[in-house]
Amino acid sequence: MFLFRLALIPFSSTQSCKFGFATLILAVLVAHCAPLYAAEKSNTVPCNIKLVFDIDDSGMSVVSYDLEMQINNKQGRTIHGVSVHWLNAQAEIIGNSDAACGTEHTGVELEQSGSCRRTIQKIGGRLLEQLGRETWTSIINSQMYNFQDVRYCTIIGYRFGKPAVNRY
Repeated sequence: MFLFRLALIPFSSTQSCKFGFATLILAVLVAHCAPLYAAEKSNTVPCNIKLVFDIDDSGMSVVSYDLEMQINNKQGRTIHGVSVHWLNAQAEIIGNSDAACGTEHTGVELEQSGSCRRTIQKIGGRLLEQLGRETWTSIINSQMYNFQDVRYCTIIGYRFGKPAVNRY
């Protein structure tokens, strides 16, 4: 409405002044609304990287760092995987990965919620044998300290097909 009234300014003002002022108003409106549009389009969900202890087939300790998140499928197709940026508390990108979705990677159906997971790193028992328990524990704690900064994941892509391609 304001821009229409601007066009009705009497010709006593110069044409270039009206055009410059209208351009300035339009630029301010676009700059003000662009972040709101971008935030609406982004798909940011809480996520974290958990430390998981396990034992391998030979009875040795294994430690893995697993990325976990919950998604809500509004994409129109079954989601089998996502590609994400890891964000810290200040919404800065600190890493990236993909993750398989659904129970046993069966996917998350339309209008359903489900988990997506990915093992980011694994530290096995052979490293424990080579470095000793103290160094092994130090490495595990150091990595956990680095991964604890992950607070959110921004989904930047989806995998809709089955994880493996059937070959005939």
